[in-house]
Amino acid sequence: MRIGLIAALRHSEDGALRAALPLAGRSVIAWQAALLQTLGCERVLCLAETPGGTVLDLQHMLEAQGVQFHALRGLAAIPALVRAEDDLVILADGLVPDPAVVRAFTGGGEEGLQRMVATIPADHPLAAAHPDVFERIDATRHWCGVLVMRGAPAQRLADFPGDADAVSLLLRLALQTGTPTGELAARELVPETWLLADSMEGVARHESALIAAAAPPTDWRAPGTALASAAVRALVPRGLEQGPVIAGSAALVLLLIGIMAAAFGFPAAGLALAGAGLLAGEISHSFAALAARLRREGVAAGTGKVLAGACDLLAGVTLWFALAPFPDWEPLAALGPVTYALARLAARGGDTALAAAASDRASLLFVLSLATGFGLLAPALACLALGLCAALLLRGPEE
Repeated sequence: MRIGLIAALRHSEDGALRAALPLAGRSVIAWQAALLQTLGCERVLCLAETPGGTVLDLQHMLEAQGVQFHALRGLAAIPALVRAEDDLVILADGLVPDPAVVRAFTGGGEEGLQRMVATIPADHPLAAAHPDVFERIDATRHWCGVLVMRGAPAQRLADFPGDADAVSLLLRLALQTGTPTGELAARELVPETWLLADSMEGVARHESALIAAAAPPTDWRAPGTALASAAVRALVPRGLEQGPVIAGSAALVLLLIGIMAAAFGFPAAGLALAGAGLLAGEISHSFAALAARLRREGVAAGTGKVLAGACDLLAGVTLWFALAPFPDWEPLAALGPVTYALARLAARGGDTALAAAASDRASLLFVLSLATGFGLLAPALACLALGLCAALLLRGPEE
């Protein structure tokens, strides 16, 4: 079994618990637990003075995902939870390393972990600034906060006082039992890849760098999409977990209200509300995509496709009622949904100006709402449909 060991004991320069500091919608310790999961750890041990708050939230999250979790007040219980044949993965308290660097270094995956004490030179800035965390292991090297070892040496923790530093002891035991060392290159240990949450200011800088690196470039050919992306970048530190759900729910509510407004004779307001709903849907998608990139996970396609399909269906219904309010029946009202469908087809044309503009259907509905206010909805839809048909025909089937 692969077992992860983390801790929530040390405090930052601001007096806050390092493990509890917020980083891009998650606590520092939640990022550590996510890294342990990517390395295949089936059990997580967490050293904590008071197993509540952040640690309790982490326990609920991991157990819901099928990972065993144990909050420990000291090292006494570790020998009973770690067997000799287990692999033990240890992360320093408050350390958030780049998962890609750790996986490349340890060989994390189904094949097995490479047991190793990761080291840095004694003159590295991390070692100089935090010698209590990145401990010296010999005259020229310090530990860099990541250790993979056999479980057997952990059995010897029973011989030490219960209030001893378990991580430091395990590091020494790993070295004594011949665990090989491996030095990380200087380019791999830069602030962007190896964060020690020693202050709120440092975590905030790292958070900004993470979001900037994960956010897609802004494309103002699609203003609605660009505005959604900008809103997500501003809100992601506080809304990473619930943002997609809240924005998606708001999208459906706005679209349903838009349908009602259009059906009862207020087409301009209905289209404006539907445009706001599509914008909220785009925000939901951007939240999910940015969260997946931050966590280096694949985007969960199922929920996103269902929401996008529902938004498109409701937007089409709104366009129908904007042309033929209830209870009127006008077959030519099909022009609205048909034009919307043509815009969807045009959006599949790759990285072109037409595809970018057609993908921004929130802006399309806002423009049509403005046209409706001037009594020009039907002519605007007819011209737009003809233009989209011509563009699709000229684009050709090979694209």
